Amino acid sequence: MSKERRWLGGILSFFIFAGILTTPTSIQAEDNVSTINIDTTSVVNSDFLGIGAEYDPFHFMPESVEAGFNEHWWEMEKRRLAKVKPNLVRVWYQIDWMEPANDNNDPNIIDWSGMQTESVKMQAVYRVLDYLKAQDIDVILVAGWKMNADVRSWLGFSGLQKPETSAPTDLNEWAEWVSATLQQLIVNKGYDNIKYVMSYNEPNLGDFETPASINQKEYYEDMYRAIHNRLVTDGIRSEVKLLGPDESSGLDWMQHAVQNMNDILDIYEGHAYGKEYDTMDSWTTERLALVEPTGKPLMTTEFAAPGDKTTYQNAVELADLMVSGMRSGNSGMLMWRLADQFLVDPLNFLDSSAYGTWPWLPDSAVPRYTYYTFSLFTRFGGAHSQVLLTETDDPDLHVTSLKRLDGEYSVFVVNKSLHSSKSVSIEFSNHVGKTFRRHLFSDAITPTASATIIPSDTLWNSVATSFNDASIPANSVAVYTSVPEPVQIEIAPDEVSAAPGASITFEGNVYGAAPGIEWSVAGGPTYGVIDNQGVYTAPAIVPSMPEALVKAKINGEQDFAVIRFQVTGASALGDDGSIKLNWSPSMGASGYNVKRSQTRGGPYSTIAGQVSATEYIDAGLANGQTYYYVVSAVSSTGEGADSKEVSAMPTSNAMEDDFNDNQIDSAKWSVINRGLRSSLPTQIVASEANGVLTFNGSTGINYWSGKAVESVLPFHASATEPLTVQVDRISLSGTGTGQRSGLWLYVSGSEYLRFSQNKDTGVWAYNLNGGSDTLVLADNNLGNHEMKLVHDGSHVHIYVDDIKYKSVPVAWSSNMKVVLSAEARADGDSIQVVYDNLSVSSGSP
Repeated sequence: MSKERRWLGGILSFFIFAGILTTPTSIQAEDNVSTINIDTTSVVNSDFLGIGAEYDPFHFMPESVEAGFNEHWWEMEKRRLAKVKPNLVRVWYQIDWMEPANDNNDPNIIDWSGMQTESVKMQAVYRVLDYLKAQDIDVILVAGWKMNADVRSWLGFSGLQKPETSAPTDLNEWAEWVSATLQQLIVNKGYDNIKYVMSYNEPNLGDFETPASINQKEYYEDMYRAIHNRLVTDGIRSEVKLLGPDESSGLDWMQHAVQNMNDILDIYEGHAYGKEYDTMDSWTTERLALVEPTGKPLMTTEFAAPGDKTTYQNAVELADLMVSGMRSGNSGMLMWRLADQFLVDPLNFLDSSAYGTWPWLPDSAVPRYTYYTFSLFTRFGGAHSQVLLTETDDPDLHVTSLKRLDGEYSVFVVNKSLHSSKSVSIEFSNHVGKTFRRHLFSDAITPTASATIIPSDTLWNSVATSFNDASIPANSVAVYTSVPEPVQIEIAPDEVSAAPGASITFEGNVYGAAPGIEWSVAGGPTYGVIDNQGVYTAPAIVPSMPEALVKAKINGEQDFAVIRFQVTGASALGDDGSIKLNWSPSMGASGYNVKRSQTRGGPYSTIAGQVSATEYIDAGLANGQTYYYVVSAVSSTGEGADSKEVSAMPTSNAMEDDFNDNQIDSAKWSVINRGLRSSLPTQIVASEANGVLTFNGSTGINYWSGKAVESVLPFHASATEPLTVQVDRISLSGTGTGQRSGLWLYVSGSEYLRFSQNKDTGVWAYNLNGGSDTLVLADNNLGNHEMKLVHDGSHVHIYVDDIKYKSVPVAWSSNMKVVLSAEARADGDSIQVVYDNLSVSSGSP
């Protein structure tokens, strides 16, 4: 029989949260107590628009559905939106969804019969906007971001290297579509939560491409002026605020907007990447110096903490950035992005670079650490709050506070000391008369699929002007708030794989309400049954959606656990003549069937049946051949669904190249277009001559494009057989704004480590899994250096000239390609990089 743990008002979860609810009896200051002073009469920002994120309406577009999104995942996403309560979201919106072909070739008259307002993609947009409106979440609509082939045929510039980023050729037609969009969404559909509109993304970084003869700043201004004038003409301008210029590291664009677009822009905004606490303050301050004289707000519409987005530390740094932005006068902050999503035509790929606070749900329902700090700021912040002057006498503490529209207070504290806990006294300048709770993000947190907003662990009743907290742990985030405890249910187990007919007992921990869970299964008995004690039985036949959601409901709120009818955690590791498969156990399984194909996507043949273990070695394979596998669980009731496909290539795990062949060896290398931010073709050429590998040429692309050689064979690493990759980087040179030489371990677009010397910044740095630059070593000597990476199965150790400078944790260790690259930053930049003596080996470095 299951037990329902009855934890009221915010006691921390027995399973994942540490601490015991306490009610301090004294607020007397002690020695070494840090003071946080909140001046309730001094307002830093009288209308803070809130904390939010990018959240795009792709969910039920055909590309996302084909990639596995379904009604179950939408139920989970809706619940997370309701719990997190982002104050506002930025929504991607493309012209082809409503006007793939010109409505009537007359930009002065909207022909509604030519607008596809009920297209499949518009209906997908409506579903998302319906729920955002129901949750009272404000929307920034990005009207136009990419152009698909249909729209480019009548509205795009020809001859661009990246045609999907074309600016519109006819600004009046573009303005007509923006106006029609707002009329359809706000007037006809009633989405009055669309409060803000912008057009295009990062125009200074290649997402607003024009022929070279056009001045892009002036053309961007002309586009906005056309939009403004059309909205005025159509009587809808007063319904929205116009945002711009959406620059990223483009202060000159902000300056141009202030000087030339102030009569049409309502809010100024830009993107802040690669920032830390101090540099976020600098980013805001230098832009406010331009914007404040206009009397208008400044927002950050994209930001992210640098480094690996999957780590605990990244979540702390994210909180630090939000505190910094709020303190420095930023009027709103939106992170990139709320969740991993599948980007639709013309991009057509899963944006799984780990920026999302939770991953693509068809792959995993367990959120990332960033979910827990982000949700504290959104749930206990609030749109249109007052940010209050907040100061501390402790340099290790980064602090801010706000008063919400409903009169409740929240105080945000980041303890940046890596080793010392802090005792603090929180003091208000005036009587507040509120009960405060502490919600603590610390290293005791373990993410689970329940995605619980961190419950409170400490309570101070009827605070007059101050209260004390005896201990904020080192390297943690504490939020003190008078906002009531959210009603939530933490379910265990949270996400499992199950064979047909498996029996699973669930337990629920209740927060913020009295006990009394109602158990059910979303979709009814087709997906299994559960009794009132929480005992679930999986169906005998795998249903159309290959998972079930167990639903726990109380006081009108509900949370979910996930049962996947597929084997999960499958991986494949190539070795010399063999491939080792591993997978996670499925509850109720008596064995597993292993299936193989030499073609991606099958068909598969069973090569081993009723395997009792959760691993299998497929031997006698040909090196250099890719093999594809799926695994299914078997029980006495039947066979479950196949796992997601995994693949590997047997390899000897070694390679040498002294580049003495006078031509690039095609048995070892593929020549590819690859830069950190673009894989579009450039004029950079790779060649082998005179005993070296040379990259030479220029780029016509913005931003960070390049040429590379990628190993034909993949490699793997483990603790017992670490992989060592080293190369002599002879020289790096070039003209223009930036050049970089890179050594990569590359698995996929979201799983790689790129180690580079950066001529533009005078440093060695690394980028992990799509993240920003992380410093390795400050050094502007562009001559001969040995670059070396050692992968020990869990970390990549980074060396320059045989000295180790960094150890970077990674979650991948197989199917790695070795890449050497030469990358230039912007259109017109030239580069030359010379490499020699590449070696890949396994064993002790």
